[in-house]
Amino acid sequence: MYYRPFESAVAADVIPFFANGKFMLFYLRDYRNIEKHGEGCPWCLLETKDLVHYSDLGEVLLRGKEEEQDLYVFTGCCVKFNNEYRIYYTGHNPHLRQKGLPEQKILMAKSSDLVHWEKDKNFVFEAPSWLEMHDFRDPFVFFDEDTKKWAMLLAGRKKNESPFFTKGVTLIAYSEDGINWDVSKEHFYEPNAYFTHECPDLFKIGEWYYLIFSEFTDKVCTKYVMSKSLKGPWHAPKVDSFDGHAYYAAKSTSDGNRRILFGWNPIKDKEIDNNPWQWGGTIIPHEIYQDKTTNELYVKCPKEIDENFSKELKITKKAEFGKVFDENNIIKLDDKGRNIVLFNELPESCKLCFDIKLEDRGEAGVYLRGAENLDTYYSVKFERKFNRIAFDRLPRKENTTHTEIDVERYIDYKEVNNIKIIIEGTVLVTYINDKYAMTTRMFDHKKGLFGFYSINNKVEISNIKLFGTK
Repeated sequence: MYYRPFESAVAADVIPFFANGKFMLFYLRDYRNIEKHGEGCPWCLLETKDLVHYSDLGEVLLRGKEEEQDLYVFTGCCVKFNNEYRIYYTGHNPHLRQKGLPEQKILMAKSSDLVHWEKDKNFVFEAPSWLEMHDFRDPFVFFDEDTKKWAMLLAGRKKNESPFFTKGVTLIAYSEDGINWDVSKEHFYEPNAYFTHECPDLFKIGEWYYLIFSEFTDKVCTKYVMSKSLKGPWHAPKVDSFDGHAYYAAKSTSDGNRRILFGWNPIKDKEIDNNPWQWGGTIIPHEIYQDKTTNELYVKCPKEIDENFSKELKITKKAEFGKVFDENNIIKLDDKGRNIVLFNELPESCKLCFDIKLEDRGEAGVYLRGAENLDTYYSVKFERKFNRIAFDRLPRKENTTHTEIDVERYIDYKEVNNIKIIIEGTVLVTYINDKYAMTTRMFDHKKGLFGFYSINNKVEISNIKLFGTK
């Protein structure tokens, strides 16, 4: 359901496009095995109608040779241009930097059917002299109704300025024919906050434009800003991200009725909890929607994924620790110390739903894949006093850290909060109130019990249901 390629390969940046009733998901495939597959990164193509079942058509935009610009076919966009399809993409080759040549340039390919692509060897678009030449990537092309020209957003960096880590800008270039492009010196978005703004994506809902980008300087996540004009000013809402640290390079597309955001959930080195996050992993879709009151964007679980878990499973109580009691099928946890109730083992793939009411002090949460003695477990922590949810585990690598796994979200809690947790293999996605998402990984522990706990917090949990897939 959550897609990752075969063997040791991972899926990285997704370039989504909707056509012929299907989501066409171009994605960067990193084979992670140079000896077997060679160096470089091609674009592959997935097709799906329901966001649950995928057909992988394999490599469609091939890697160049070691001396060519596009040894690594990096992120870009797919656009219908008159009677043909075009891919504008980043040609990346780290070997060229050593020769004093640009590491990145914008290249183009053409197709009549979205599957078979021919590179236009005559098209090359590189950074102008007043920008850093090695960071010029991730083109996003659209037709600007105001100027009646084609426009291209790009991730770039200002040259000869300081501080080094905050020179990133979203650039804009214009073209009459889609071949000859001029970069505007008036930057499209310039917050002076990030190294660069990767994978720009732009769309409009009602009166508002939304610019999506990913940054690895501060929170390492996908963010957005909003404006009523393409000329700005752009401002960030209170919650300006769609997910946490383990969801990156997300871009979106619309099927005409709704907009789906596709990002990747990274793996860790050797797929061990204690090891560092890596580039690329598993593709995760969220559905984006606009709040009609604030015009801000939120995410929820796409209905196809939600409805795929339709087989209700039996829940059996295993153990209690502390003052815990049931009343009308509501679990009530006391606010004196730690209180725990454990239930049966979780399937490898499942959906756990419940409502939780808690105070704005102490802590509460849900255990996942816990041992019966709770010497090992994963947990999603609800900390209303901090307006935060976080992911944690025991044992931790370092006892000095307040949470071992660096995934957290800052949210606005309600009096009663609806929680939806989806698990598939090592992937864990938590949705809160159909507004916020937090995606992470569980590598070390494959099985275990689930349950709830409170620490100095009076908690009520109700409407607990566990589902398996069809």
